[in-house]
Formats: sequence, structure tokens, C-alpha cells
Amino acid sequence: MKDNPIRFSRSIHLASPAVLGALALAAVVCAFFGQWGLAAALMFVFLLAGGARLWAWLSIRRVEVRVRSAVQGLFPGEEAAFDIEIRNNKFLPLVWLELFFPLSKSLCLVPEESRQPDDWEPSSLQEEGSSCQLVGEKRFSFFLWYETLRFSSRWTAQRRGIYSTEYWSIRTGDGFGLCQAQRRLPREHTFQFAVYPQLIRVQPDLFLRNLWNADTGTRGVMEDITVIRSSRDYQTSDSLKHINWRLTARGLPLTVNVYEDILPKSAHFLFDGESFSGPEPHLEEMEEALSILASELVRLESAQVRCSLSLCRGAQGREASYFDASTEELLRALAGYNPLEAKMGADGVILPQQPVFDTAPLFDTSHGVGRFYYLAYSTASLADRALLRRLDPGCTSVLTYEEPEPFGEYETLCLTHLKEVKGHE
Repeated sequence: MKDNPIRFSRSIHLASPAVLGALALAAVVCAFFGQWGLAAALMFVFLLAGGARLWAWLSIRRVEVRVRSAVQGLFPGEEAAFDIEIRNNKFLPLVWLELFFPLSKSLCLVPEESRQPDDWEPSSLQEEGSSCQLVGEKRFSFFLWYETLRFSSRWTAQRRGIYSTEYWSIRTGDGFGLCQAQRRLPREHTFQFAVYPQLIRVQPDLFLRNLWNADTGTRGVMEDITVIRSSRDYQTSDSLKHINWRLTARGLPLTVNVYEDILPKSAHFLFDGESFSGPEPHLEEMEEALSILASELVRLESAQVRCSLSLCRGAQGREASYFDASTEELLRALAGYNPLEAKMGADGVILPQQPVFDTAPLFDTSHGVGRFYYLAYSTASLADRALLRRLDPGCTSVLTYEEPEPFGEYETLCLTHLKEVKGHE
């Protein structure tokens, strides 16, 4: 396949095409001038090195690797098993075979079979954006013709992140150790694995209170017709379906029922990751904020509260995202989020970057949102947030990692106060 070429690495220089061509030319020249002994020696070296290169090329062909896992997401501290199947779909046996899997730079997921990179590996690992501290590796010897090998690899989740098998590769070569060929897994056989933010004990009372104790007229308010709060005299603007016909049938004056106001169980979170970066980055604080948010999403799901999420544009070219999906998908989105790379000004000073949200779906669905929650590092970083100014203060709360100062008419709360106090029931 075009995206899965065979590459030669860790091979002696004699096995390179340029040297092989020079050896063949030198042997022909020596034979032309009657230097038969030298010509034979050169031809022997040519055949040995060329045979090693051909052996390595033939060995790696038609070797298929499949990776499966029962789960594709877990939390830090948990373990997962990758079921790996390797097939040698040809008659030529393999003297040795190596399955090589680079790890993510954050080391979010680490296998049992890991080691420190060899001296020649860090440069290629750095180009791929992989970790230069550890790599994963599994070696096999004497892989027979048309043999299928199945084994399970244990991996441990260490911290939040997304791990991809995109750069997994197989390595094999000749039996003399002169030439080594390498090829990545086909793109259609790769998959991503999410390590969600660490879950901690949190209190969901704030979100439940805001959703169920709203005043009439607040965005998204509905009436629970099964609960009559009170009754009052009929007014011409009242709907006829609210008239208490039972009392009217008794000859009493027209009255209307006043039902209990409720909000749809809906909360939308906007995570301003750029407020945690800038000249003084607060990455550890951001990780804790993501853990609190993830924990609240899980708690609110158990309370049957529907949640949605907006993430601003992040690093590595990731676009701003809007999610109105299952809690698992929201956790996966949080697992892969990272703020934008630092931007250097002309004077060498790191400049804070503006968060960019996907506002189109946000405002298209805002009528069905019970309340918005804007998460940031501090209220001091929100002075120029245009999106926040467009959200109605009556149905928006600002949650900051630092103890917040009053911010306009918005309800301001400290994010860390949502953590459940030790011993709290």
C-alpha cells in the first residue's frame, strides 16, 4: 500500500543500493582488466550484501498484524489487554520478527514490554511526536511459513491522553543481521485508545439546583402538568388548557392551574483551555479542572441529566468542537484536549491566545439548554471573552479554578469547591 511502504533501517552500508551498485561496477571493471581474484571477492561481497537486502525485503512482505481490544477507553490506573494476531502469509519463514510500538509523548498508556530507546531511535521518534523516554517492543524468533501467532499484551493507563497505533511497525531481516526491513501497520488496521481524566469525588448539587429551581421565563423552562403548585383567577391571556374545568363545573369562578416549573435536564459546559496557558501556564491546574469536569459529567449522567460540551481550538491543529453525545464521547473529547501551543511575540514574550469555540451549533441548540457553565482558570482572564458576553447571565455560571472575583452579572463559583470534602456523605 502507498501509505505502508517498506523501509530499510539498521542495515550495514554494504547493503545500500549505492554501495551495491558500486560493488557490481567494480567487479565488472576488475574482470575486464583481468583481476579475476579481486573481481571474485567483490562479487562475493555483492552477492552477500545483495542477498541480505533481498532476504529482508522478501521476509517482511505479506506479514499481517491485527490488533483488537475489548475496550477503547479507561481511566488512569486501570489496565487493558490488546489482543494481537500476527500472520506470516507466505512460504518463506522468518528467522526473527519484532513488533515495535512507539508510545505517546505523555506516556498516557504504557505496555509491560517496554524499554529505553536505543541510540539510533530518538531522532525518528521525535519526528513522529512519540516519547523518547520509553518504547514498546515484542520479539519473536523462527516464525514459520504460514504460521499465525496470537498473544495478549497488557497495557497500563498512567495519565490523560489519546494513544494511537498509527506508528506501530514490524521489523525483520536476514539471518546474518546485515539488513533490517521495517513497515508500519496498514492505516485501516490502526485504532485510537483514550485514557480519560482521573475521576475524583465531586458534588453535583450545584448543577441539580440550577436545573430544577429556575424561575418562570428562564431559557428552556417547561411545565410539569402532574404537579399543581397553586391556582389563581383566570386572565384573558391564559391558555384555555390551563383552566380548572372541574371547579368551573361546580359553578365557581373561572380559575387556572399554576403548574410546577421545571427545566429540561440539560447542562452545557464550555471549557476555556487557553485561560490555563499563556505566559504563566497552569497545566497541572488544568488537569485537575478536567478531572473535576469529567467527574461531574459521570455524576450527572447517573442523575439522568443530559450534558453537552464545547472545547475551544486546541494544539496540533485540532478544530474547535461541539459535542452533544453520550458521556463516553464527552470523556473521550476531554482525553484528547490540549491547549494551543505557546505563541511568541516579536519581543520574545509569550502571548496568551484567544479561545476559539464552534459557535454555530452552540447557538443553534441553545434554546434547549437549561444552563451554561463556562470553565476558566480565573475571572481575570475573561475580560476579552466575546463568546461569554453573548451568553445570557441569567442562565450562565462562570466556574474558575482560582477563587473568583465578581464578574458582571454572572454567577461566579470556585471550581475546586465542587470536590467532595473528605468524610462528606
